[in-house]
Amino acid sequence: MSIKVIIPASGSGTRFGGNIPKQFLKIEGKEILAHAISAFHQIRSIDEIIIATKQEYFEKIKLIIRKNNFFKISRIVEGGKMRQDSVYRALMNLDCSENDFILVHDAVRPFISRDKILELIKEVKKHNCVILGLPVCETLKKIDKKNYVKETIDRKNIWSIQTPQAFRYDILKKSFEKAYKDNFNGTDESSLAEYSGYKVKVIEGEKTNIKITLKADL
Repeated sequence: MSIKVIIPASGSGTRFGGNIPKQFLKIEGKEILAHAISAFHQIRSIDEIIIATKQEYFEKIKLIIRKNNFFKISRIVEGGKMRQDSVYRALMNLDCSENDFILVHDAVRPFISRDKILELIKEVKKHNCVILGLPVCETLKKIDKKNYVKETIDRKNIWSIQTPQAFRYDILKKSFEKAYKDNFNGTDESSLAEYSGYKVKVIEGEKTNIKITLKADL
Protein backbone atom coordinates (compact mmCIF):
# COMPACT_ATOMS: atom_id res chain seq x y z
CA MET A 1 0.00 0.00 0.00
CA SER A 2 1.31 3.44 -0.92
CA ILE A 3 0.05 7.00 -0.52
CA LYS A 4 0.28 9.43 -3.41
CA VAL A 5 -0.68 13.07 -3.82
CA ILE A 6 -2.13 14.91 -6.82
CA ILE A 7 -1.88 18.70 -6.91
CA PRO A 8 -3.82 20.39 -9.73
CA ALA A 9 -2.06 23.70 -10.43
CA SER A 10 -3.45 24.94 -13.73
CA GLY A 11 -5.28 28.00 -12.42
CA SER A 12 -4.69 31.34 -14.09
CA GLY A 13 -5.97 33.40 -11.18
CA THR A 14 -8.48 35.49 -13.13
CA ARG A 15 -10.48 36.33 -10.00
CA PHE A 16 -7.31 37.34 -8.20
CA GLY A 17 -6.13 39.86 -10.79
CA GLY A 18 -2.56 40.65 -11.74
CA ASN A 19 -0.22 39.03 -14.22
CA ILE A 20 1.18 36.26 -12.02
CA PRO A 21 -0.95 33.15 -11.41
CA LYS A 22 -1.63 33.05 -7.69
CA GLN A 23 0.07 29.68 -7.12
CA PHE A 24 3.35 31.41 -8.01
CA LEU A 25 2.93 34.42 -5.73
CA LYS A 26 5.14 34.36 -2.67
CA ILE A 27 4.39 34.26 1.04
CA GLU A 28 7.44 34.91 3.21
CA GLY A 29 9.69 34.47 0.18
CA LYS A 30 8.23 31.13 -0.89
CA GLU A 31 5.71 30.40 -3.63
CA ILE A 32 2.18 29.46 -2.55
CA LEU A 33 2.55 26.23 -4.52
CA ALA A 34 5.83 25.45 -2.73
CA HIS A 35 4.12 25.87 0.65
CA ALA A 36 1.37 23.47 -0.44
CA ILE A 37 3.86 20.88 -1.69
CA SER A 38 6.00 21.15 1.46
CA ALA A 39 3.11 20.14 3.69
CA PHE A 40 2.97 16.73 2.00
CA HIS A 41 6.64 16.32 1.14
CA GLN A 42 7.66 16.28 4.81
CA ILE A 43 5.38 13.34 5.67
CA ARG A 44 7.32 10.09 5.57
CA SER A 45 4.35 7.88 4.64
CA ILE A 46 3.68 9.85 1.45
CA ASP A 47 5.54 8.17 -1.39
CA GLU A 48 4.91 10.30 -4.45
CA ILE A 49 3.56 13.66 -5.57
CA ILE A 50 2.40 14.52 -9.09
CA ILE A 51 1.44 17.96 -10.38
CA ALA A 52 -1.01 18.72 -13.19
CA THR A 53 -0.60 22.14 -14.76
CA LYS A 54 -0.50 24.11 -17.99
CA GLN A 55 2.40 23.43 -20.33
CA GLU A 56 3.44 27.07 -20.00
CA TYR A 57 3.97 26.62 -16.24
CA PHE A 58 6.26 23.58 -16.49
CA GLU A 59 9.52 25.51 -16.24
CA LYS A 60 8.33 27.59 -13.28
CA ILE A 61 7.40 24.43 -11.42
CA LYS A 62 10.64 22.66 -12.32
CA LEU A 63 12.50 25.61 -10.79
CA ILE A 64 10.42 25.36 -7.61
CA ILE A 65 11.21 21.64 -7.44
CA ARG A 66 14.94 22.24 -7.78
CA LYS A 67 15.03 25.11 -5.29
CA ASN A 68 13.23 23.09 -2.62
CA ASN A 69 14.65 19.64 -3.40
CA PHE A 70 11.15 18.20 -3.82
CA PHE A 71 12.42 14.74 -4.75
CA LYS A 72 9.04 13.09 -4.14
CA ILE A 73 7.58 14.84 -7.19
CA SER A 74 7.71 12.12 -9.82
CA ARG A 75 6.46 14.14 -12.76
CA ILE A 76 4.55 17.14 -14.04
CA VAL A 77 1.68 16.37 -16.42
CA GLU A 78 -0.27 18.69 -18.65
CA GLY A 79 -3.63 19.54 -17.15
CA GLY A 80 -6.95 19.54 -18.95
CA LYS A 81 -9.63 22.12 -19.63
CA MET A 82 -11.31 21.64 -16.24
CA ARG A 83 -9.98 20.71 -12.81
CA GLN A 84 -11.66 17.31 -13.19
CA ASP A 85 -9.67 16.67 -16.37
CA SER A 86 -6.39 17.72 -14.76
CA VAL A 87 -6.82 15.44 -11.76
CA TYR A 88 -7.81 12.51 -13.98
CA ARG A 89 -4.76 12.97 -16.21
CA ALA A 90 -2.54 12.97 -13.14
CA LEU A 91 -4.29 9.89 -11.78
CA MET A 92 -3.71 8.02 -15.03
CA ASN A 93 0.01 8.83 -14.82
CA LEU A 94 0.39 7.16 -11.43
CA ASP A 95 1.42 3.53 -11.09
CA CYS A 96 -1.03 2.33 -8.45
CA SER A 97 -2.61 -0.81 -7.09
CA GLU A 98 -6.28 -0.77 -6.16
CA ASN A 99 -5.50 -0.56 -2.43
CA ASP A 100 -3.26 2.50 -2.68
CA PHE A 101 -4.57 5.83 -1.45
CA ILE A 102 -4.72 9.12 -3.34
CA LEU A 103 -4.84 12.58 -1.80
CA VAL A 104 -5.90 15.53 -3.97
CA HIS A 105 -5.01 19.04 -2.83
CA ASP A 106 -5.52 22.54 -4.21
CA ALA A 107 -2.28 24.25 -5.22
CA VAL A 108 -3.50 27.45 -3.57
CA ARG A 109 -4.17 26.08 -0.09
CA PRO A 110 -0.72 26.70 1.42
CA PHE A 111 -1.61 26.46 5.11
CA ILE A 112 -2.78 22.85 5.52
CA SER A 113 -1.13 21.38 8.60
CA ARG A 114 0.89 18.21 8.94
CA ASP A 115 -1.39 16.98 11.74
CA LYS A 116 -4.51 17.35 9.62
CA ILE A 117 -2.94 15.47 6.71
CA LEU A 118 -1.94 12.65 9.05
CA GLU A 119 -5.47 12.53 10.48
CA LEU A 120 -6.90 12.36 6.96
CA ILE A 121 -4.58 9.49 6.05
CA LYS A 122 -5.58 7.61 9.20
CA GLU A 123 -9.28 8.06 8.46
CA VAL A 124 -9.16 7.15 4.76
CA LYS A 125 -7.63 3.80 5.65
CA LYS A 126 -10.83 3.09 7.60
CA HIS A 127 -13.47 4.79 5.43
CA ASN A 128 -12.03 4.77 1.85
CA CYS A 129 -13.38 8.23 0.94
CA VAL A 130 -12.67 11.08 3.37
CA ILE A 131 -12.77 14.85 2.97
CA LEU A 132 -12.20 17.89 5.17
CA GLY A 133 -14.84 20.49 5.92
CA LEU A 134 -16.12 23.09 8.34
CA PRO A 135 -19.70 23.72 9.51
CA VAL A 136 -21.11 26.84 7.86
CA CYS A 137 -21.57 29.63 10.41
CA GLU A 138 -22.90 32.43 8.22
CA THR A 139 -26.57 32.84 7.32
CA LEU A 140 -27.27 31.44 3.85
CA LYS A 141 -29.71 33.04 1.41
CA LYS A 142 -30.95 31.78 -1.93
CA ILE A 143 -31.52 34.66 -4.33
CA ASP A 144 -33.25 35.17 -7.66
CA LYS A 145 -31.80 36.54 -10.90
CA LYS A 146 -32.40 40.12 -9.71
CA ASN A 147 -30.63 39.50 -6.39
CA TYR A 148 -33.79 39.46 -4.29
CA VAL A 149 -33.92 36.88 -1.51
CA LYS A 150 -36.04 33.86 -2.34
CA GLU A 151 -35.46 31.98 0.89
CA THR A 152 -33.17 31.48 3.85
CA ILE A 153 -31.43 28.13 3.74
CA ASP A 154 -31.25 26.04 6.89
CA ARG A 155 -27.53 25.85 7.59
CA LYS A 156 -27.87 22.85 9.91
CA ASN A 157 -25.73 20.03 8.50
CA ILE A 158 -24.29 22.35 5.80
CA TRP A 159 -20.49 22.21 5.61
CA SER A 160 -17.96 24.08 3.52
CA ILE A 161 -15.55 21.58 1.98
CA GLN A 162 -11.76 21.88 1.79
CA THR A 163 -8.85 19.90 0.43
CA PRO A 164 -6.97 17.62 0.66
CA GLN A 165 -9.52 14.95 -0.16
CA ALA A 166 -8.52 11.30 0.19
CA PHE A 167 -9.69 8.16 -1.60
CA ARG A 168 -8.76 4.57 -2.17
CA TYR A 169 -7.31 4.45 -5.67
CA ASP A 170 -9.80 2.03 -7.23
CA ILE A 171 -12.76 4.03 -5.92
CA LEU A 172 -11.43 7.30 -7.29
CA LYS A 173 -10.61 5.74 -10.66
CA LYS A 174 -14.06 4.15 -10.98
CA SER A 175 -15.70 7.43 -9.97
CA PHE A 176 -13.89 9.30 -12.74
CA GLU A 177 -14.76 6.62 -15.28
CA LYS A 178 -18.47 6.78 -14.44
CA ALA A 179 -18.45 10.57 -14.49
CA TYR A 180 -16.93 10.64 -17.98
CA LYS A 181 -19.25 7.90 -19.21
CA ASP A 182 -22.29 9.89 -18.01
CA ASN A 183 -20.87 13.30 -18.99
CA PHE A 184 -21.04 14.40 -15.35
CA ASN A 185 -18.90 17.31 -14.19
CA GLY A 186 -18.20 17.68 -10.49
CA THR A 187 -16.72 20.61 -8.61
CA ASP A 188 -14.46 18.32 -6.59
CA GLU A 189 -13.42 14.68 -6.41
CA SER A 190 -15.86 13.83 -3.63
CA SER A 191 -18.78 14.87 -5.83
CA LEU A 192 -17.68 12.23 -8.34
CA ALA A 193 -17.52 9.59 -5.60
CA GLU A 194 -20.99 10.62 -4.38
CA TYR A 195 -22.34 10.44 -7.93
CA SER A 196 -20.92 6.94 -8.27
CA GLY A 197 -22.69 5.81 -5.10
CA TYR A 198 -19.81 5.77 -2.63
CA LYS A 199 -20.16 7.00 0.94
CA VAL A 200 -17.94 9.97 1.71
CA LYS A 201 -16.87 10.63 5.29
CA VAL A 202 -16.33 14.25 6.41
CA ILE A 203 -13.92 15.17 9.18
CA GLU A 204 -13.40 18.64 10.58
CA GLY A 205 -10.89 20.73 8.68
CA GLU A 206 -9.04 23.85 9.73
CA LYS A 207 -10.09 27.50 9.62
CA THR A 208 -6.54 28.37 8.59
CA ASN A 209 -6.71 26.04 5.57
CA ILE A 210 -8.01 28.75 3.28
CA LYS A 211 -8.01 28.71 -0.50
CA ILE A 212 -6.20 31.78 -1.80
CA THR A 213 -8.78 33.28 -4.17
CA LEU A 214 -8.70 37.05 -3.71
CA LYS A 215 -5.97 39.54 -2.86
CA ALA A 216 -7.59 40.04 0.55
CA ASP A 217 -6.73 36.41 1.38
CA LEU A 218 -3.07 37.43 1.53
